Amino acid sequence: MMIKLPVDAIRPEFEDLLERNAAPIIVTAPTGSGKSTRLPGWMSQRGKVMVVEPRRVACRSLAGFLSRQAGEEVGQSVGYSIRFEDVRSAKTRVVFVTPGVALRMLGGRDFEFDAVLIDEFHERGWEVDLIATILNQKRQSGEVKAPLVFTSATLDAQALSQSMGATILEAQGRTFPVDISYDAQGVAMPSRENLEGRVERAVRQIMARDDEGEILVFLPGKGEIGACARQLSWAQRQGVEVMEVHASLPMKALMRAFEDPVAGRRRIFLATNVAETSVTLPGVTWVIDSGLVRMQLHRAGRTALALVPTSQASMDQRAGRAGRVRPGQCIRLWAAHWAPQAVTPPEIERIELDDMLLRAALCGLDGAAFDAAPWVTPPPQFALEEARARLQGLRALDASHGLTPRGERLAGLPVSAHEARLLLDPPPELATAVADLVAVLQRGTRLLLPPERGAGSVERVREAREVLFRGVKDEVTEALVALRRGSAHKHALHGAALSETRRIATSLRRMLNLKHTNPTKGGEPLPDPERLAAYLLERAPEMGFVMRARAKRHLGKPTPETKRRSKSMPWANGQIEVSVAPYVPHCEEDRPDATDLPTAGVLLEHTWLGDRKGYGVHGFGRLLLPCAPAVMAEHVKGEVELGQITVTKRRGKTLIQAPVKRVLAGVVLTSKEEPLRGAALWDAAAKLTLERRLFKGAREPLLDALHLWDLLTQWKPTLETEHWNLAKIQAQAPASDAHAYLVGQLEELGLNTCEDLMLLEPEDLVPDIAQRSGLMSYELDALSEQFPRQWEHLGAQYDCHVNVAARKVTLEPANHQARKAKEPSRDVLPRFQGFRVFYKQASRVFAIRG
Repeated sequence: MMIKLPVDAIRPEFEDLLERNAAPIIVTAPTGSGKSTRLPGWMSQRGKVMVVEPRRVACRSLAGFLSRQAGEEVGQSVGYSIRFEDVRSAKTRVVFVTPGVALRMLGGRDFEFDAVLIDEFHERGWEVDLIATILNQKRQSGEVKAPLVFTSATLDAQALSQSMGATILEAQGRTFPVDISYDAQGVAMPSRENLEGRVERAVRQIMARDDEGEILVFLPGKGEIGACARQLSWAQRQGVEVMEVHASLPMKALMRAFEDPVAGRRRIFLATNVAETSVTLPGVTWVIDSGLVRMQLHRAGRTALALVPTSQASMDQRAGRAGRVRPGQCIRLWAAHWAPQAVTPPEIERIELDDMLLRAALCGLDGAAFDAAPWVTPPPQFALEEARARLQGLRALDASHGLTPRGERLAGLPVSAHEARLLLDPPPELATAVADLVAVLQRGTRLLLPPERGAGSVERVREAREVLFRGVKDEVTEALVALRRGSAHKHALHGAALSETRRIATSLRRMLNLKHTNPTKGGEPLPDPERLAAYLLERAPEMGFVMRARAKRHLGKPTPETKRRSKSMPWANGQIEVSVAPYVPHCEEDRPDATDLPTAGVLLEHTWLGDRKGYGVHGFGRLLLPCAPAVMAEHVKGEVELGQITVTKRRGKTLIQAPVKRVLAGVVLTSKEEPLRGAALWDAAAKLTLERRLFKGAREPLLDALHLWDLLTQWKPTLETEHWNLAKIQAQAPASDAHAYLVGQLEELGLNTCEDLMLLEPEDLVPDIAQRSGLMSYELDALSEQFPRQWEHLGAQYDCHVNVAARKVTLEPANHQARKAKEPSRDVLPRFQGFRVFYKQASRVFAIRG
């Protein structure tokens, strides 16, 4: 017989609203009331249901729970689909999916679901906000008719109801009272300070007072979980099982946490906030709350993974976990007088929005449609503008913020936009390495454990690693070798991380249509490091970093004994600086001398962490692939310092060259005499042309043409010129500065080498004003004659500066003879019809003709 749950009381009203499908439905109820398990079944009576869960853990555990209730295997009537793992069949009617998978389904041609349930909406991840916006817009337009249901334990239902026109249903929960106590131990607010020691103290207090009930400890991450597990080793020796609960665990280990309590056995769950709402751990009567959470926040102009106090709503959720089976107790590890913020701000307000924009565009929400969409919380304008600029730099969005064909390919890959660009058409010899590296980045966990945590002795693990990693001199190659050839048992590798990374690598290899899809069986040779570095820099030049000059004084030959105390070095790419720990090869013969340590390389991953005070951020980098500074200089746009430019002719060819220093973040990458290319060549060629050392004969016509165009852009309509299209003329005006014009013209023509440059004739550099303006040649000649750029009288030359708005011309001496002579007489001046004429010499300005 099925157990009756609190949410069952609203079933008739819920099914009636579902049938009418007039508006979205919001179901609010406390944790444990049965929302996640009952509603999908009721909705599946209408057809196929998509259930969006914020975490992979919830997708797997809920699909497993409902399948066991139905006496089936997962993937029959109930299944799940998460990134790189799809467990469902043609018979599946309820599919639990993560938000990323849901967005890819929404971006497909045919939406196959008859109803959608968005669970735990109060967590407000950006993907969930985007799904809600897209579905609500599609419902309003009639494109999708599927009922839309939201559930949450802490949701501000009124705000969502108003923004989406939703109907609210409230189910009363069935919970026991929970007594809240505080154990500050000198810590006024939630803090990382001596956290494992404070958790141990609370556990000892509980075990001294109560010998029954499971203990649930909320911690901010895997690092803190591991530290607390080691601190509680004494409890395990007393027969208490200490269990880790976080999203990175393999499914088998995770499912053990959901088993019902066994008489005579007590458990301590060390969990991240995954245990707040998404999953229910049975038998819990005690909660210890650290009050901390890691979340993405804007800090110091960057998105940082910051350790911060959680909200009051989250604290209440955590405490409620102790009152599921009997009256419970919650110990909060901070002072009672400290006041947290009420709710956690939506993620859409806290992060960079590149991936959100790309996924939105793939689902048809781009350009004007994006701005007009029915957002629950509109994205911040400054974050939108920054993200659009970055995506346009990747050629993923066009000028109107629409998705380009390249952007569509990027968005179609199940990784971030900045990782997806590495996977687009890599060279055949690098394809498997690129797929494997992107797989390593997805897991985000170091594959190598400390040797003492391996199954064998420390010495045996080190010997096995020396054999496995012989010849490996960098962290990127180490990761590839571990992924392809490593053994979790023999080499003390992280078993769960290794298995999942291999599974992801297999999926990515299949997407690239590679011959060998299993990274452990292909036998592919390791890629050439310089070739791989060059490819990565070509696709993602911002990943090029150099060691700061100030770090070199700390360099020394690293050894296993000095590794742990070796100082992280500052590395920079000209925009940001991060700390990178030096890599220590496993074999003595592979360890370089201090003079051979890398000073340039590709940094595949860096993370921004908030500082302890919560104001600034500090960057930490890993997965550094060293490369030659010359390779870096070829692909990364840094500063270019030119020496004396020379123009020489060799065998009928003109060569423009100079001593060139290529500098990145203050570090000289290369310094040599070389022919100029690209931007350096355009700048030098413009300068040489204006100095009459190149394209002789082009300077004067060019300056005359730009002077004439400047007149046209200033001109005010008269009876004689009323037929001129001044708006068009002003819109098409070239740069008035001659140097800027020449640089822009050479760039537009794509002349990147001296050989390209010599294809031009001097007249090619002079803008055709008649063609650009649409005016007749005789009209332009008359204007030039009336307002010359430069005027000469008896060998004295004068520059003529025309201000059309003020109807004023100012003459200024342009050669030695003019500077020696008196001001010219008004009788010999050009016409300058209707304009006053002034003369300027040094700081003196006076009228010649008023």
